[in-house]
Amino acid sequence: MATKKIQKEEITAEQKLVGNVSDFFIKNRVVLFVITAIIIVGIVAAIIAVGATNKAKANAQIKIAELEQRYAEMLIDENPDWAGLSTDLKAMVKGSTYPSVKAAYILGLVQHEQKDYAGAQATFEQAYNLNTKIYVAPLALVNAAACAEEQGNTAKALELYNKVASDYAESGVAPKALFNVARIYYQQGNTQLAQASFAQVASYYPNSEYGKLAKNLATVL
Repeated sequence: MATKKIQKEEITAEQKLVGNVSDFFIKNRVVLFVITAIIIVGIVAAIIAVGATNKAKANAQIKIAELEQRYAEMLIDENPDWAGLSTDLKAMVKGSTYPSVKAAYILGLVQHEQKDYAGAQATFEQAYNLNTKIYVAPLALVNAAACAEEQGNTAKALELYNKVASDYAESGVAPKALFNVARIYYQQGNTQLAQASFAQVASYYPNSEYGKLAKNLATVL
């Protein structure tokens, strides 16, 4: 009888720990990348300093920095003009250049703010497909996965998170992606896969916040 009581308490503690961690990461699934006015000034100064040979390219760099700043300011605006910003961002999505990819990425963030999760997922995947080799690519995939989760499509979310973990293992969002793989497995009741995945996070990324959390979780499952 005492043994059953202890087991029940251990399970409750385990579920509480995983539940609290899951809630935190669910609320913070989307990777935000917001530039500050100071950095914008730095970018503009750098472009002027090196004497950009391509005026259109230089203008695009400045424009996307300005649009990103607008997005950052609108996050704390009581009545943000998302429609106007979306129009300006869509006009910049023209190819595989950094400003184009970044515009698609920010557009995805705007759609997510408006709770258009299907649209945001499609836009984040578009940003990824425009150029898979720049640093925005894994960020876009993680956000697309988060949007898939918002729609209840955990199979797609797992596919995208796993893609980040395998194809962009050295990126800053890889620990988060692999952690979310483990979290989804746990929420699906697949404790064995969840434990193995948490152990992977702890082993591959021991110094990250996700690695430390995963180590604790792997030991209680």
